[in-house]
Amino acid sequence: MGKLARFGKVLLNSVVAIWRGEFLLRLRAGRFLAHILYTFLLFGLIIWVSLLIDTSMNTVEKNEKRIAELRMEQSVLKFDMTRAEGRAAVARRLEKMGSPLQEPEKNATLITR
Repeated sequence: MGKLARFGKVLLNSVVAIWRGEFLLRLRAGRFLAHILYTFLLFGLIIWVSLLIDTSMNTVEKNEKRIAELRMEQSVLKFDMTRAEGRAAVARRLEKMGSPLQEPEKNATLITR
């Protein structure tokens, strides 16, 4: 029972020291304070860089999805354009639809100033 009570007292003292900010001083780690601060600075930088990498990777993934969608849309449009087959097919479609439009008989005239 004595060891358990002693352990509880040490644990309580440690918690009180942490709360007051005296834990490192009680461990006599004051001479290593610069190293401890440097370590925490490095950990903070590592966390910050990993967050930056995560956000940039999310942006890249979103952009890749958008590019894939645009490529599919482009291929559909190319397919539709190649199906049109040119002037003859357009003239046939217009005639089929009953439109009065026809291909011009004369070439366009260039108007200059």
